[in-house]
Amino acid sequence: MQLSILWKGLMYDTDEYCAVNYHDTSIMVHSEIEGWAKRKPVYTEYWLQLNRDWQVQSFEISASIADNTYKHALSLDKNGHWKCKKNLPHFNFEGCNYVDISISPFTNTLPVNGLHLAEGETTELSVIYIDVLQNEVRRERQKYTRLGNRLYRFDNLKDFEGEITVDANGLVVEYPGMFELIRVR
Repeated sequence: MQLSILWKGLMYDTDEYCAVNYHDTSIMVHSEIEGWAKRKPVYTEYWLQLNRDWQVQSFEISASIADNTYKHALSLDKNGHWKCKKNLPHFNFEGCNYVDISISPFTNTLPVNGLHLAEGETTELSVIYIDVLQNEVRRERQKYTRLGNRLYRFDNLKDFEGEITVDANGLVVEYPGMFELIRVR
């Protein structure tokens, strides 16, 4: 099964075209984001390989922000340790099952679907946070609270909190001031 999704970025003037492919033992995601952010042209492309519990097994992201281009890629080895393509370990990401890409609503789907929170339940987790506009990859703590059937509160535990409405697939439908779903097929 494949889902094709289009989101409109509201904070920045971006569009995200995302394809989610469900396989027997994995979920493969490919997405392209293009538009404008902070008066600069933005093009970002990312690939995620997930297990069926929505946990990231590997990711690659490439971005062009104005005249700057960069790429990041990490994957889990057979022992569950994060490594880059040169097979160098990244121990500061140990225990991170999810990534959060700053200009994408899709990565909120990962903990929404993977944590299986009951209504009223809250959990904190560590993620690999990719700040696309700043070209930073770092470990961050975040908190998710399930407020209702398809309503979640996201808190980055620093300076941002917002409510996210999702559909039956856990895809962000509305993220006030940030993103809105345009189409799913």
